[in-house]
Amino acid sequence: MPLKILATADLHLGRKSSSVPRNLEESSTQFTWQRIIEYAIDKSVDVVVLAGDIVDRDNRFFEAIGPIQEGFEQLKKEGIAVIVVAGNHDFDVLPDVIKSKEYDHVHLLGENGTWEIKKINSGNGELQFIGWSFPRRYVKEDPLLEDWATNLDPNIPTVGVLHGDVTDPESKYAPLDINNLISDSVDAWVLGHIHKPEIYRESEPVIFYPGSPHALSSKEPAMHGPYLLTIDDRAEVSVKQIPLSPIRYETQKIDISEASDESEFRHLVISQLEKEVQNLAEELERVSRMIFDLVLTGNHTSLSELDQWSQMTDQFEQEMLPETIVSIRTIANKAEPKVENIEQLADQPTPPGILARAILDLQSGTSTPLLKQLTGQLKTKFDNINTSSTYQPLRLQEEPLTASDEEVKKYLLQECHRLLGELLLQK
Repeated sequence: MPLKILATADLHLGRKSSSVPRNLEESSTQFTWQRIIEYAIDKSVDVVVLAGDIVDRDNRFFEAIGPIQEGFEQLKKEGIAVIVVAGNHDFDVLPDVIKSKEYDHVHLLGENGTWEIKKINSGNGELQFIGWSFPRRYVKEDPLLEDWATNLDPNIPTVGVLHGDVTDPESKYAPLDINNLISDSVDAWVLGHIHKPEIYRESEPVIFYPGSPHALSSKEPAMHGPYLLTIDDRAEVSVKQIPLSPIRYETQKIDISEASDESEFRHLVISQLEKEVQNLAEELERVSRMIFDLVLTGNHTSLSELDQWSQMTDQFEQEMLPETIVSIRTIANKAEPKVENIEQLADQPTPPGILARAILDLQSGTSTPLLKQLTGQLKTKFDNINTSSTYQPLRLQEEPLTASDEEVKKYLLQECHRLLGELLLQK
C-alpha cells in the first residue's frame, strides 16, 4: 500500500475570512482545520504535515490552543502521526501550544533553527521527515545553506518540511534558493509561507506550497485546501489538491458593451456568474460561500450609468448551487467610453482631446508633464490615506493602497476614461 501524507500550511488559526458575515461558522479557519482532521481520518492517511504559521500571531494563543489540541487528540485515536515545523508567525507560539500537553504522535522538527530528522513507522511502511523551524520572527539567511542532508537514511522515502520564501532572495522570511531543494536525498518538499497553492516541481523531488487551506481574502482566489502526497516506493511520488475551504474568492470579467439599460446590465451580470459557477461546479462541492470581484469591460456610452447600476450589487446573494451562496464583493468599472476615433480626438485642443491624448500616452507608456504631475499628486494622496488615522479601521481588514507606478497608471487610466465618457455624453 502507498504511503499517504496530508500536507498543509499557513492555516493562521484565529483569523476569519473577509467579506463574509463574521458570525458565520465557515468564516473561521478553525472550520477548515476540523475538515482537514476529518479528511485525514476518513482517508486513513499515515501522517499529517503542518508546514508552519498554523497559529496566526502570539495573541491568538488562547484562541488556537483548543482547536489544535482537539484535532491532535482525534488524530491520536486513529494512530495518525503529525509532523510540524514553526513559521515566522508562530515561531514561539506553536512550540508552546504543542508542549502544553504531551503528545507522543506529534513531532515538532527543527526547533531553534536546527535541522532535525524523524522516522515514522506506519502500517504502510517506514518513511523519514527532515525539517527546520523558525527560531525567531525574521531569518534573512537560507537555511538550506547548512549541511542539512547528513544522517538521512537513503533506503526509505524522505519528505522535507520547511517554511520559507522562494519568491524573493532578499526576503527576511528565510529566503530559499529552489536549486538547493533539488537533492537525491529528498523525495518531496512541503513548503510553507506562500498562501497561493503552487507545485514548483512534479518529480525528483516534488516541490510544492500547499498554500492556505482556508481562503482568507480576495487576494487569495481560486481553490484552497490541503494536498494529498502519495508515495508508492521512492520512484512514484504524486500530489493532489483536496478542495476543503468553505470560502472561495474569484475575479470575473464581464463585457457590458451590449447593456443598453439597467435591466440588461443585471441580466448580463447574473447570467455570467451562473455560467462561471456551473463551470466550477465540481470544485465547489464543499464551498458554502463564493465571493466575486467583478471587472466591467467593453465599451459603453455612459460610464456613470454603469457606476449607478453597480451600486446595489453588493447586496446581491443567491444560491446558485445546492448550499453554495454567491455574492458580489466589488465591481470595478474598467469599461471604456465609446469613441469612434480616439486618435483623431486626441489631436483636438479641447478637454475631451486632452483626456484622449492622456489615455493614449498612458497606454503607450509615454511620459508627459501632465502625467508626471498627476502621478505625483495621486501618490501623495495614496500615502496620506495609508497614514491617516481616519482609515485605520479599514486598514485592519484590507491591505493598504499600493502607490506603485503600475497601480497609479491603472487608476489614472480608469479615471481618464470615466471623465472622457462624461464629456462626450454631455457633448
